[in-house]
Amino acid sequence: MTEKVKLNEITDIYLGVTHTPEYVLDGVPFLSVKDISGGKICFDECKFISQKEYNSLSEGAKPKVGDMLFCRVGTIGKPIIIPEGTPLFGSFVSLGYLRNKAKDRCNLNYLRYWMYSNSFWKQVNKNVKGASQVNLNTGWLSNFEITLPDFSEQTYIVSILDKCKLIIERREEELKKFDNLIKARFVEMFGNPVRNSKNWNTEKLCSIAPINKYNGDIDTVNGKVWLLNLDMIESCTGNIVDFLYEFENRITSSTIKFDENCVLYSKLRPYLNKVVIPERKGYATSELVSMSTEKINKYFLANLLRQDSFVNFSNATAYGAKMPRASMDLIKNFDVINPPTELQNKFGKLVIEVEKSKVEVQRALDEAQLLFDSLMQKYFG
Repeated sequence: MTEKVKLNEITDIYLGVTHTPEYVLDGVPFLSVKDISGGKICFDECKFISQKEYNSLSEGAKPKVGDMLFCRVGTIGKPIIIPEGTPLFGSFVSLGYLRNKAKDRCNLNYLRYWMYSNSFWKQVNKNVKGASQVNLNTGWLSNFEITLPDFSEQTYIVSILDKCKLIIERREEELKKFDNLIKARFVEMFGNPVRNSKNWNTEKLCSIAPINKYNGDIDTVNGKVWLLNLDMIESCTGNIVDFLYEFENRITSSTIKFDENCVLYSKLRPYLNKVVIPERKGYATSELVSMSTEKINKYFLANLLRQDSFVNFSNATAYGAKMPRASMDLIKNFDVINPPTELQNKFGKLVIEVEKSKVEVQRALDEAQLLFDSLMQKYFG
């Protein structure tokens, strides 16, 4: 039997402490919203309180194994069922948690998926409309409505969604392994590009990969041109995750033109590893610069610029308070390694083959994500 219930009918809702406790160097972990990442609780950079301070905390600041932790300030949601083996910890008010008080009626993992659903977010948006800061206020959160099937149906739904989610995670892990393979192969072949650990010949970056002043025509799609900005670029890989097309007469003078024979480099911190190898012509916003690849293999150059050692070098040159930018003068004069062309091309061929393999994995990932989204719509509306 399916029933419609309010959240406070099936769970107790708790929030962490509103005051800042006295921190110590070692003790009981004390978590805030920053310690929730990637579907996991991360204790690596958390703060600590004394055992005495922890004992004095209210029950709302003492989540336990089996409770569902969620972020209630900023990037809200991100629910996590606290797994077995998790140490005791205290929590700040930016975190809340649900404790199941109707275990015969409610599978907490069903609620976890519900918190990702359109049904949940419609209720969030209805309540936070016009609010200066988005947060999951317990007053209206307790009245959120949930369509609750019988317990066996909830368990079945969770098992289906778990299987689909596992496929997605495995595909994402495959893509990460491909990216790590490219980075590892670069270091194996060329060493550390900043220290020049293999003693390659070097040239100034402005000489071997000068800023490209492309002024030719730009391809159009339905009368519009491609406009690229940093938000559309994935960190570390340079993958394009979104596209924007605009009428050419609306493109501002602050943009740059580029073609497929360049490498686009972000000069804005903290996005210094967003490096793109474009496959066609377009415009880019001023946070990006275009480097010519007539004298250097573009796959070699792009992956050199993404290397942690070069990102750290660029980061150290950054200036400005609000939007720190890498110093292009210092970067232009960087002594870039210049291995033999045949070795650069060998690396480039490897990258091309890996990218072909990634296309197939990405297709499988997209299909799994589409299935997951359709199942979420089916089960939660």
